[in-house]
Amino acid sequence: MFLTPPASLLIVIFVSTLSAAAIVSFVTWWRDPNRRDRGTGEAGQSVFLFDGDCLIDASPPARRLLDRLDGIGTERARLCALLEHRFPGLSARLDAVEGDGNFRSDARGGLGRIEVEHWNGLLRLTLDSNQEAAAVIDAIAFAALQDELETLRCIGEEAPQLIWKLDESGRLSWANRAYMALVERVTDPPGGLSDDSGGPLRGSADWSPEDLFPDPDFTPSGPDAESCRVNLVLPGETRRRWYEITRLRRGAERVHFALDITEIVEAEQARRKFVQTLTKTFAQLAIGLAIFDRDRKLVMFNPAFHDLTGLPIAFLSSRPQVQTVLDRLRDGNMLPEPKDYASWREQVAALEAEAARGTYCETWSLPSGQTYRVTGRPHPDGAVAFLFEDITAEISLTRHFRAQIDTGRAVLDTLPEAIAVFSAGGTRLLHNSAYDALWGETGSELSETGLVDEIRRWQGMLAPSPVLGELRDFVAAFGERAEWSDQLRLIDGRGLTCRFTPLPGGATLTSFSPETPDRPRIALRSTTAEEAGRESEGMIRLQRG
Repeated sequence: MFLTPPASLLIVIFVSTLSAAAIVSFVTWWRDPNRRDRGTGEAGQSVFLFDGDCLIDASPPARRLLDRLDGIGTERARLCALLEHRFPGLSARLDAVEGDGNFRSDARGGLGRIEVEHWNGLLRLTLDSNQEAAAVIDAIAFAALQDELETLRCIGEEAPQLIWKLDESGRLSWANRAYMALVERVTDPPGGLSDDSGGPLRGSADWSPEDLFPDPDFTPSGPDAESCRVNLVLPGETRRRWYEITRLRRGAERVHFALDITEIVEAEQARRKFVQTLTKTFAQLAIGLAIFDRDRKLVMFNPAFHDLTGLPIAFLSSRPQVQTVLDRLRDGNMLPEPKDYASWREQVAALEAEAARGTYCETWSLPSGQTYRVTGRPHPDGAVAFLFEDITAEISLTRHFRAQIDTGRAVLDTLPEAIAVFSAGGTRLLHNSAYDALWGETGSELSETGLVDEIRRWQGMLAPSPVLGELRDFVAAFGERAEWSDQLRLIDGRGLTCRFTPLPGGATLTSFSPETPDRPRIALRSTTAEEAGRESEGMIRLQRG
């Protein structure tokens, strides 16, 4: 089948038209300044391709820039945080981008620009790859460095501690505001040492402040640090100020930090003086003192402890353990000897535990005849203090008094009279066995029995008589008193001779002598109370006259 000439002509015209359109499109695309490869861009460009917040591709320069970014969050968030300084509002504009589109943004100060393209959910950020674009990247890094430098400068200048730097020749090359303020107080210069902000005038002819701490004696305090303490007196002050200086070497230069520790030094000096005062006080004590720290090592003792225990000074100064000290005391027969060593070790453990609770107090009777009172008391920070007191003389005196009392009691027990001694307050102090035989057992002297109770008991065994009432008044009377006597009668008819004698200290001795079988028995007669009273008063006046 053959085509007609008009049809062939139409085909030629159609093909020619398509070819011309393709050529025009290619030329137009080639001349378009905004054409971009939808990948990572040309070599040397910083191009970032994001799918949402996720980075899916980046050019090598962009990779190097991302590697220098620190912080948390996605790559897009960290990149936007870096670019926000030079492109204000970039993050908000990126979040507002919807659909396909693009925009450009110039950097602050005109240093470079950024192009943003968004299509099919992908976001591409492009920093210009020419020399100006490189300057933009350098400017961003430079701005970040400037921010960090400004922060460090503010910290150094506003720091309350003194900071200064010396060059390799030992000349002051930099100092912060606190150091310069102290220089002005010490030297009181006419001016020219500080600028409007209070910092030193670097490069000025007046930049020649004195060294506040010349030639300090440093000692190592770490791998790269040295430290020392120095002091100075400021003009117009009598108080000496102390500073702790730390020196760090940075290459050929040396950086110094000085902290005011005046209060700390004064507190240490006050504590040292207090310890010295306590040491002098403890040295004068007759009581032995031994203090063990929380590790139970001997940290303090006084001369009395050495004298009482006989332990060598060299041994005590070696800071022995508490059990070692007790072992040495046992070897020197300065401890009560137990039946076996195992039980003694248990007693030592109990001693330490009770002393830590503040409940240990015992009397040690030593084989040498000496007697020690040992007391354990807890101290702050887990320490324990032991007090050793020689009470041999006190124990001997107590025993001597006890022997005298026992002798006096034995003498009283040999007397046939019933004797009892009452204090000024009416308390019975002592009595003999004849008293118990006459009035019945009344217990030991440790039980406080009053005169009123005794009179009430006597009345149950006596005929009515005013003598007991007068005795009560006689015992409670003050001032000078005279001995007197009277007669009482027991309910069994026997007569009872009473004698009441004042003793020193307001005490009163009462003596009762009942009739013996050898003596005639006095018969009781029936009398009225009035007659008995008149008879008793007459007998008292007769005997006292």
